[in-house]
Amino acid sequence: MRDLFVTSVVAMVLACSAGARAQAPVPLPRLDDLEPAVSDQIREQDRALRSLVESGTRSNAKLADAYGQIGQVFHVYEFFDSAEAAYLNAVRLRSNDATWLHLLGYLYQQTGRLEEAAERFEQALRAEPDDRAAIVRLGQVYLDLNRLREAREQFQSVEAVFPALSRNGLGEVALRERRYDEAASHFRAVLERVPQAASVHYSLAMAYRGLGRLDDARAELERRGPAGLNVGDPIVDGLQALVRGERGLVVLGRKAYEAGQYPQAAAAFEKAIEAAPSSVAARVNLGLTQLQLGNTAQAIATLQDAFDRAPADTSASRELVRVLMRAGRPDDAIRVLEKSHSASPDDEETLIGLSILLAQQGRFREAVARLAEGNRRFPARTATATTLARLLASSPDRSVRDGQHAFDLATAVHAAEPTPVHKETIALALAELGRCDEALSWMKRAIAEAEQANDAGETARLKGEIAKYEVCGKQ
Repeated sequence: MRDLFVTSVVAMVLACSAGARAQAPVPLPRLDDLEPAVSDQIREQDRALRSLVESGTRSNAKLADAYGQIGQVFHVYEFFDSAEAAYLNAVRLRSNDATWLHLLGYLYQQTGRLEEAAERFEQALRAEPDDRAAIVRLGQVYLDLNRLREAREQFQSVEAVFPALSRNGLGEVALRERRYDEAASHFRAVLERVPQAASVHYSLAMAYRGLGRLDDARAELERRGPAGLNVGDPIVDGLQALVRGERGLVVLGRKAYEAGQYPQAAAAFEKAIEAAPSSVAARVNLGLTQLQLGNTAQAIATLQDAFDRAPADTSASRELVRVLMRAGRPDDAIRVLEKSHSASPDDEETLIGLSILLAQQGRFREAVARLAEGNRRFPARTATATTLARLLASSPDRSVRDGQHAFDLATAVHAAEPTPVHKETIALALAELGRCDEALSWMKRAIAEAEQANDAGETARLKGEIAKYEVCGKQ
């Protein structure tokens, strides 16, 4: 969620104590834009901090806690800039307080500032070596930074405390090191211990793909879901007690959803709708949760309600379409995307989704017309041009094929982004033009480039397609 700031700040220039004067200002969100429950909570915490500063206290511990407490309120509502400023002040005042270092590290992890996250979690562990949750989070950050040796050390050190998290982390390290058999062993162990962690099926699928076990990989991909492994983190989990109002309840529900705690997630989203009856975000999330609970009809009704309230909301339309397709209702899904495209004609994702769905239903001429119009309006958009080129080159409806136009589009895209998939698009166009030897050459280049990039999944996919080009000239 994006922060909106006003000039009002917790201004430490008014403070009486030397410790207070050394602190940086903490920006406040635009409180008039918030629900009363949330704005009142922030104002209350702001008043408490101001009162302490104006009292002239010389207790760094008290000031640090006051900054940390208002930082937690900002954090739980995802006002990240405000939370960061408050936590930094707390850390400056008490550099060995593991709580504020831990929360600052978590904030940086959430917002993708991984080097800073690693630094803060390292500091937290120096202050509190027994902070097991910080060890896990630091391992995850090292993994995302591709610091694999250090990530392995972190995950190995918590195997006795967090066996599933440890094995999952070690599996991810092995996967990146292309030790696919070891990775698969770790992921299978995780799923045996925590079968509801459906997101692990994706990682297991990637390990099987690396081993060349493509049927097993496809089976695991079909079983994947959103639920992951929950880090037992008392410091971060303590933020939940601060939640008030629709915004915070949606954040709380999302965290429960990601942990596979679907009944708790549904309860949070329902409370969010009670707090803000017009909330589209709460309805979208509730619909997805109802789907996970097996209530498909209820999920469709909830998502349809969200979409009807905001047809231009791409999240509402995307999720409704996905559930409708899963329920075997493609015509309804097309109608949703057509309405969404009318509401947001410049949105590329909606156009691509609509065109692909039209093509899947055999409506190739309509799909090509939509994409051609989008390409005419936005010729620099890669996804639109690529999708159009692929349809023009390989549509089952030969009446809409245009190999030369496909080749021109694909060549322009490849010039801007010379990736394996765009080489494949050129190969498709060349095959349609009957230039089979050139098409095969481009496919070989695509495979070589994918192999060089260590992209096992893309390499396997392209190798599965190359046979079509080897027989191109014989047809």
